[in-house]
Amino acid sequence: MVVVLRLPAYLSEPEPEEPPDPPTWPIDQLTLELDLAQDRRSDPGPFRARQLRLHAAAGHLIATVLEALNGQRPLRQLLHTKLTEAVHRRLAAQLRRARPGHPHRLRTVHVCEPAAGVIEASGTITLGPRVRAVTARIETTPRGWLCTSFAIL
Repeated sequence: MVVVLRLPAYLSEPEPEEPPDPPTWPIDQLTLELDLAQDRRSDPGPFRARQLRLHAAAGHLIATVLEALNGQRPLRQLLHTKLTEAVHRRLAAQLRRARPGHPHRLRTVHVCEPAAGVIEASGTITLGPRVRAVTARIETTPRGWLCTSFAIL
């Protein structure tokens, strides 16, 4: 049974209790010490830093292609610098069929690296009130990142 004592406000605070002694573990047993005060966001580490760079590269390339589909930049500007010829032809045909209206807006991007020098990205875009999926395969070349596959589903 615990007895609670209510003290008047004008009395001083009670002395804090001493913390109990830590348990003594057997000497041959391993213990785990966790440093929970360390902030991991300040130093992301090499793997996380690489993931952030890949995510930024994929997001930038997808956003650039969407700008071309919105008419904010000429699609031919991306040929041989950001897109392969096959992707350029398919997007040009899609652009000819497109009716003016709502612009494409990038919402989310998810990235994975299935092989060295290859990024596969997926994400969501809005096209007016509709939400659609977008996928891209981006490969590295001596000139930089080149989109070898792009589709709006």
